[in-house]
Amino acid sequence: IDRNGGERVLHPRHLVLATGMSGVPSVPTIAGTETFAGRICHSSAHTGGEGYAGKHAVVVGSCNSGHDIAQDFYERGARVTIVQRSSTYVMSSENGIKVLFAGVYEEGGPPVEDADLMFASFPYPLLADMHRDATRTIAALDREMLDGLERAGFKLDYGDDGSGIFLKYLRRGGGYYIDVGCSRLIADGKIAVKQGAQIERFTPNEVVFTDGSTLPADIVVLATGFKNMRESARLLVGDNIADRLGLVWGLDEEGELRTMWRNSGHPGFWFMGGNLHQCRHYSKALALQIKGALEGIRPQRG
Repeated sequence: IDRNGGERVLHPRHLVLATGMSGVPSVPTIAGTETFAGRICHSSAHTGGEGYAGKHAVVVGSCNSGHDIAQDFYERGARVTIVQRSSTYVMSSENGIKVLFAGVYEEGGPPVEDADLMFASFPYPLLADMHRDATRTIAALDREMLDGLERAGFKLDYGDDGSGIFLKYLRRGGGYYIDVGCSRLIADGKIAVKQGAQIERFTPNEVVFTDGSTLPADIVVLATGFKNMRESARLLVGDNIADRLGLVWGLDEEGELRTMWRNSGHPGFWFMGGNLHQCRHYSKALALQIKGALEGIRPQRG
């Protein structure tokens, strides 16, 4: 590794990859990219909507990044269209956070360590059952916003089994938007929605869809997500180790998160990530596993 201009060679017994789930961009291959006269970039390389006032911006993807980028373009004066490739779970920040975390993470609630333990104590299948009621409650509070989105042609869902945002987060690490203003812009027609067709190709100045329709475009931002965190490891440690690692995130057959904070498939290699609650809580469990291996009281398994 490089440190202050010099090279150091380390020989660790354990390596923890804590670079986040959003590491290697997932970029679709689309015909005609090389002919496009404007700019095409992944959301991870997008630096802002400055300079696009009066121009046509197309944002591919309808989760948090896609909405935030579209809203930024609109506020900079661009003509914006979101391309929604599949349905999205949407809840408002105002209502959703209040309902989901009432009595746990709120002013006057228990100490953070106690709240973390309380939240982590629910098995994920039980959490899904509990969150169906919460999801219905949030939807009722957000009904005006959700109706406006549907009238604008935006396709909504409430999770695979109606369990809402947190189970979507656990199962696939995305598929949702926590509204901080963009939903109103869509409902009011200030940001357009293209739904129900995939991008087929680019021309020098347009995006062409599989249904034969087109959109003018000066910039296209691909808010198309990221590859599995195992691919981040591949870039760091190579194919021989990465091919032994399990897929990271998503629920396994026992209803637990795959690979994160637990045996990765290769001895001494660990993945660390998740939201703030998970990082606080499960970093301790991960540290204890490493300590046990170092002390010889816990076998170091792959």
